[in-house]
Amino acid sequence: MLSRISKIVLFLIAFICMCLHSKILRAHEGWGIVVDNSGNIYFADIPQNKIWKFSREGKLTVAVPDQHSHALIKSADGSIYGSHENGRIWKLTPLGQYQEIHPPSQTFPLSLHSFIIDSKGSVYSMNAGRIQSGQALLLKRSIDGKIDTIAGGNGGIKDGKGRDAQFISIDGMAWSADSFLYITDGPYVRKVSRDGVVTTITSKLSQDSWEDLMGIFVSKPGAILVADYAGRRILKVSSNGTIEDVLNSSGIWSPTGISEDGNDLYILEHLRGPLVLFGNVGIGPYMRIQKITANKQVITLTTVWGSNTFIPVLIFLLITALIVYKRVRKNATRS
Repeated sequence: MLSRISKIVLFLIAFICMCLHSKILRAHEGWGIVVDNSGNIYFADIPQNKIWKFSREGKLTVAVPDQHSHALIKSADGSIYGSHENGRIWKLTPLGQYQEIHPPSQTFPLSLHSFIIDSKGSVYSMNAGRIQSGQALLLKRSIDGKIDTIAGGNGGIKDGKGRDAQFISIDGMAWSADSFLYITDGPYVRKVSRDGVVTTITSKLSQDSWEDLMGIFVSKPGAILVADYAGRRILKVSSNGTIEDVLNSSGIWSPTGISEDGNDLYILEHLRGPLVLFGNVGIGPYMRIQKITANKQVITLTTVWGSNTFIPVLIFLLITALIVYKRVRKNATRS
């Protein structure tokens, strides 16, 4: 038979698990991180559904609440764009004003799990309903609402032009100065020309069957930087496929996103699996921003802690109080 204390502890654990169960199922890592024209850092928080701002003065605040955006895009005028898989596209102006560019729509053809915007305002993303249809398409939605298929067909990995090419699952997307679109597609780095020619430029990088490559960034010198979450590293990929390690994360952390400001790199990191579950339920530190300076110095700028961090402490204190109470009562009965 369980003691009264054991029953109370089990009840508390079960109650907490029920409250957080939906969060565990739907939460995962985002790779959105950008630096605006004033040097402020914005990054996506998928577990808590918000966009954080870390100012150049070192202050962490919520820039956009209640928004679930895996990717963040900065436009030439300094606006920050985000999206949601329900069809919503929004932006944060350089003055900090939130504007909805496209309202939620269940019939929106783009998935918006990952997305990017060109200089004309066209939005690129994979097709919605990809799993049901079996098709993996890279679509372009022009500002007038016209939808074009850039490339893709049945799911897979195949180079080619237009519908002859195949994709697995696009996450990170980044433009280069010469107007190529670089993507992380499953464990591969690939590039797509404006007319839909798809070329794979690396061999399989991630060896993990569950975690693909995530964020990608093309630096001003033209280096392709990739976040390998499973490999716990930031990679520099040349145009001919040569690989170089830029950062190897330590301890409990793994990189998901990359951005740049001048000669400095900014890395978004999450807890590595299976510790990521603690971040998903909001317990303990679960995200942080690393800065890599031009002289290769690595600095932790900020760490985000879960809003439920106090729960384990509360449980510990409650259990301790119950044990002490039981012992005191037992001793009083004996005397």
